[in-house]
Amino acid sequence: MAKQMRIMNFETWTSQMNESIKDDELNRILDKMSEGKPLNDVEKRFLSMFDKSSEDDYKDFSYLTKNDAFDRIKDILSEGRKVICDLYEKNKVGIEIVSVFNQFESESCFIVLKDGERIELKDNYLYNIVYDIKKDEYSLQSQDQYYEKIPIKDEN
Repeated sequence: MAKQMRIMNFETWTSQMNESIKDDELNRILDKMSEGKPLNDVEKRFLSMFDKSSEDDYKDFSYLTKNDAFDRIKDILSEGRKVICDLYEKNKVGIEIVSVFNQFESESCFIVLKDGERIELKDNYLYNIVYDIKKDEYSLQSQDQYYEKIPIKDEN
């Protein structure tokens, strides 16, 4: 007997597209529970915080300026959440960020890593802060470096 192919209608497909990251993770955990597999600590924390969290708690942030990255990291750390430094150009990958400070007068912004090192965030970079739901942590990454154009005087 031939296997019957099920065709999904457009309404069903679009309703599935609207599921949030939070809902997707809940469904994954519930599937795991129904299979009788044990939950890890991150999954248990997710379930305990489910009613208190919003979709914004699982959001990625892209193309942030130095000051925007500072604000986001400060907010995330103040909530007791973890941010990992993944700045490859600084050769600092996988080290937890413990604090961040911004000296507006000197236009300097620094992150302080768990190993005590300070890394300056630069004006000529854009940053991403990406959430990893499986690890329940954020990752600070550089998006792009850009250079200011220098005007050239036309000799003609």
